[in-house]
Amino acid sequence: MSGRAEECFAGVAAAPGIGIGPALAVRGDYEFVRRRPITAAQVPEELDRLESALLKTRGELLQAKEELVRSWSQASDSLFEAYLLAVDDPTILEAVRRRLESEKVCVEAAYQDVIRSFVAQMERIDDAYLRERALDVRDVGKRVLRNLRGGEEEGFELDKPRVVVADALLLSDLVSLDRRLLLGMVTEEGSQTCHAAILAQSLNIPAVVGVRGILDRIDEEAEVLVDGFAGVVILRPSEQRKFQARADQARFFAQTRAAREKRGPAATSDGQRMRISANVELPEDLPLIRENDADGVGLYRTEFLFLRSENGPSEEEQLAVYREAAEWAKPHRLVIRTLDVGGDKLLPWLAVRPLERNPTLGFRGIRLSLERQEIFRTQLRAILRASSQGNVSLMFPMVTDVGEFRRARALLQEVRQELVAEGHDLRDIPCGVMIETPAAALMADLLAEEADFFSIGTNDLEQYTLAVDRLNDRVSSLYPTPHTAVLRLIQGVVGQAHKLGRSVSVCGEMASNLALLPFFIALGVEELSMGSVLIPRVKTAVRSVCAADARDGVSAALLRKEASEVLEELNRLAERFYPELLAR
Repeated sequence: MSGRAEECFAGVAAAPGIGIGPALAVRGDYEFVRRRPITAAQVPEELDRLESALLKTRGELLQAKEELVRSWSQASDSLFEAYLLAVDDPTILEAVRRRLESEKVCVEAAYQDVIRSFVAQMERIDDAYLRERALDVRDVGKRVLRNLRGGEEEGFELDKPRVVVADALLLSDLVSLDRRLLLGMVTEEGSQTCHAAILAQSLNIPAVVGVRGILDRIDEEAEVLVDGFAGVVILRPSEQRKFQARADQARFFAQTRAAREKRGPAATSDGQRMRISANVELPEDLPLIRENDADGVGLYRTEFLFLRSENGPSEEEQLAVYREAAEWAKPHRLVIRTLDVGGDKLLPWLAVRPLERNPTLGFRGIRLSLERQEIFRTQLRAILRASSQGNVSLMFPMVTDVGEFRRARALLQEVRQELVAEGHDLRDIPCGVMIETPAAALMADLLAEEADFFSIGTNDLEQYTLAVDRLNDRVSSLYPTPHTAVLRLIQGVVGQAHKLGRSVSVCGEMASNLALLPFFIALGVEELSMGSVLIPRVKTAVRSVCAADARDGVSAALLRKEASEVLEELNRLAERFYPELLAR
């Protein structure tokens, strides 16, 4: 396309696989604009639209200036003068006209290209005043675009198979995309355990996160190679590079196919059984459960139902979805996690006011469900009714106190009585708790007296224990996974659960980390739940392990003091059992 040499960017491998295709760049500091083609005859009409939008923006700025000057100070006056100069700048208008004539794209795209180019030039100048003015131009550009669209905002969408390259992606961005057109994902922010990465693993979409600076180097339509095995992204890859990447992909698929051929339960060489079940994000994941021989669904995240709904899903809508999942999981169990929004999963129709400064530590999980009981009760009714369809369990997220669990379970009983009174035929439904905060882990003995089972959510448990924001790659990369503190918490939780005969599942990203498999086998964890595509390889690994040897090796590893030393020992142990699975 451009004849420029390839450029290589290192990031964090978030989902295995190779994706190659044209890029769709999504920048959070600019609104997303669809590049609609136009004809030469439409250029005057597009320019008229822009001039109308500029006039409207000018009027808005003058009105805002008048109001602020009346109530504030003369400083506001000079501020708005800079904005007005940006609106009236004839060089911008002329640059847009030239771009309309040469590229034949809609005026929204042409105007944003020009603004972005102006801002980039100003930011490169070694002058603090001009760099500040770049922010003014960018802000004015957003206002003009909004007026061009009549006040409407656009979400981004895929017009053909593409690799999405973004500064960050929210779960709400991804659930609305056509998965068939999504070749790969690259983000500048985020870590391996951000929800966008988890969704990519679940849907088998190659992904690399934490790729700093790539958006500054990317051209529109540039070809991108996403290497989700190595955590590398290549701009304008050479033919040789693409050939090698496709060979790696073929080798991975061949290994996975071979693992799939040996179906059935997984047990260690000395007979210790372990269920390997699936995490499910979207209904589209369900066929993968059987394709990959999953032992049921260990974690059914219900957030997508709420993210895809404009006003919240009804009881009947939820019931249909849960029943379908229970059917796919048969003869195994389906574990449904009640709504867990907040943090990096925000619902537009369920705005939290005032906005939280740190939503990850705020109003989310069971806290939200217990306060917004109309939403919670509707979900509980749907889950209980779906239980007549199969082997259904439920669990509550973000529990930090026995009292929260009791209140949630009491509501469950109230809802059950309502449904029985209405004539519904219900089955008993085991009720578990997610162990994903240090508080829950430290109270595992007390929670085990109340709950029917535990599911350890290692992503949040790691984040809260280590005080590491899992969406911030600048700090999340400072700590190796696993950290000794987290392993000790997990060890304690499993021990307390087993004292009272409660089973334990692990459903975070640690569950599919092959270096940690001997650790979980040594503890006697009953179930690991992960993205479906990873299940055949993990089952093969389980069959390669001797549980007695794993217990000896893990005991020795945990005597090490530094997290990196523990990880080295666990890697060596895994190498002893299944070296072929650890090679790329």
